[in-house]
Amino acid sequence: MKNDLTRWLAWLAAAGFALQAAGVLAVPLTPKTDDEVVETLPTLGAFAAEQRTLRRQLAAQPRDAATALALSKSTLARARNDGDARLAGQALGVLRAWDGDDQAPIEIRLQRATLLQHLHQFDAATKELEGVLREQPRHAQALLTLATIHRVQGRYEESDAACARLSAAGQPLYGGACTAENRALRGEFDAARRRLESLVNQVPGNPGWAAWIRTTLGELELRAGRRDAAVAQLQAALRLERDPYTRLALVDALIEGRRFTEAQALLAEAGDGDAALLRRAIVAQALGTADAAAQKRALAERYAQAALRPEAAAVHARERARFALEVEREPQRALELARSNLKTQREAIDLVLMDRAARAAGDAAAQAEVAALAQRIGLRDARLGPAAGSTS
Repeated sequence: MKNDLTRWLAWLAAAGFALQAAGVLAVPLTPKTDDEVVETLPTLGAFAAEQRTLRRQLAAQPRDAATALALSKSTLARARNDGDARLAGQALGVLRAWDGDDQAPIEIRLQRATLLQHLHQFDAATKELEGVLREQPRHAQALLTLATIHRVQGRYEESDAACARLSAAGQPLYGGACTAENRALRGEFDAARRRLESLVNQVPGNPGWAAWIRTTLGELELRAGRRDAAVAQLQAALRLERDPYTRLALVDALIEGRRFTEAQALLAEAGDGDAALLRRAIVAQALGTADAAAQKRALAERYAQAALRPEAAAVHARERARFALEVEREPQRALELARSNLKTQREAIDLVLMDRAARAAGDAAAQAEVAALAQRIGLRDARLGPAAGSTS
């Protein structure tokens, strides 16, 4: 759903969770008064001003790790906001002074891994994280990132191992949620649901934690074929915290239920990133709104521009396939794009998208291809149909 495909990492960053290498949960910041400013979120203008200052500082001291990290993280935040893979490439370039340096600071290497996974260079990100973990085997953030990357690739056993190491590193709540999500992907919906429900209230005073778990439950329910339950969980999560990822997850659940008017209302506050624009185009097409053709044309132009940039091809693969299927109504093109997307990422939605494109194209062989892949990696998802997924 997000361009970096790692809901866990983006959610934790957005919610303000900080996993420490020592393995303790961050202590929530509680304002002393109602008007105390906890954090000021940057506007796009603030991004630019901040980055100009940081670039001047880095030019003067190219090996200043603190400045490089600040600039790289700011640039990645802008990349996520804009859906622009070029900015993620720039954020990676900020760290070039440490290229090939096995003694680079741990935080530099973690940021590099985060950027590589954002650009869907999963094997390179894994190699970076494994290097970190050889030095610090209990580094919680590295373990969580590694578990997430393995999950995105459909390597559930390896993700399980990283989740277990995360628990052993003093993060039993994150480790438990991590393992539960993997169990849900295998179709163990009831057991995973019970475990996640038991975690909802485990961090009192931190609604972000409960919202995160509720979002995970909502996605579990979608895979289990319980769309109304999914909508209820996602609505509860959004009431706890107005998180952009949760908003779009709820929009997708509403679209699947053909509740387009409700989806349209939610999208009014979703910003202008690529993910929101895609869903607006899908809803406009479904409702036949007056601006549907204009939205379709604008998004097609945006994707055409993105296709000119090598680093954007993998990042936008899922969205381009969905656009071809649900907006352009070109199932054969959607099938080609969805198949290409599965070469790098194998989240449940990626298999569901190819299955839907194959069905729309009337391609039984492609449907069988998806079913075989789901069986091979162990995925169970009710949306795939009886040949590829099942509920329990």
